[in-house]
Amino acid sequence: YLNTVLKSQTGRAPVEFFIHLKMKEACKLLKSTDLYIYEVSARLGYEDQYYFSRIFKKAVGMPPRDYRDGDYFYCE
Repeated sequence: YLNTVLKSQTGRAPVEFFIHLKMKEACKLLKSTDLYIYEVSARLGYEDQYYFSRIFKKAVGMPPRDYRDGDYFYCE
């Protein structure tokens, strides 16, 4: 039931929605701090920075380093 309600309200399944929230926070941290990527991933609960980078690239369309260095603003 919860899955149906959340998907109808957000357009995303619960896990997808949670990842989306984490990637929004990652975008903010990458643009507003000088934290290393492994520090950003750790703050968001990812023990493996390479796994975080793969998830970030899948969600945002580019690796975290490219996002930080470019003029991109994914955070919706």
